[in-house]
Amino acid sequence: MATLTLLLLLSAAFTLGDFALGGDLMTESIAHDLVKFAADRRNPCPRGWFQFNSRCFMFVKTARTWPKAERHCQLLGEKLTPVHNTVKYLGANLASVHNYEESQFLQAVVLIATGSFPLTWIGGFYAVQEKVEKDRLWFWSDGSKFDHEIWAEGEPNNNNGAREPCIQMNFGAENGWNDVSCGKRYSSVCSIRTCLIPHTIN
Repeated sequence: MATLTLLLLLSAAFTLGDFALGGDLMTESIAHDLVKFAADRRNPCPRGWFQFNSRCFMFVKTARTWPKAERHCQLLGEKLTPVHNTVKYLGANLASVHNYEESQFLQAVVLIATGSFPLTWIGGFYAVQEKVEKDRLWFWSDGSKFDHEIWAEGEPNNNNGAREPCIQMNFGAENGWNDVSCGKRYSSVCSIRTCLIPHTIN
């Protein structure tokens, strides 16, 4: 039911006009509604994290390089303890994105935290420099399949021939993704996987 309500909220927002990712139509009110209806009390997230399906997401304001942001997410995950007889946390990384609804949810999380759409690290990267731009293989730092992408117009492009192996969100007029040097410093979104602890009858 929560997923259906979330989809209805997104649909309502899209019918208001041309909707660019994270554009002017994503308001703080819509963002709060999205995260509220995505939450599932049976599978709670730690305080400060927002739930979407079986993962929890958190905006981290401190600007870091991509590698340091990834390590910070991992450290946050290592500090979490399971909720007694309810849920386990299975490790944190920079956020991966697997569908349009997840990308909108991440933008809602960022908007709630900042009041805007700042450039923000997510977990996408490529490890090997290819000679042909279109042949680059992208990965997610959490090891999940790279099965969805929302590049801004003209991206990814290794701008001016520079190697740009890491992904930031909220770029350009569409607030899409951009490939950029991993050494630049931005805020980030972490995600953590959750697992319900099955209840047994003795």
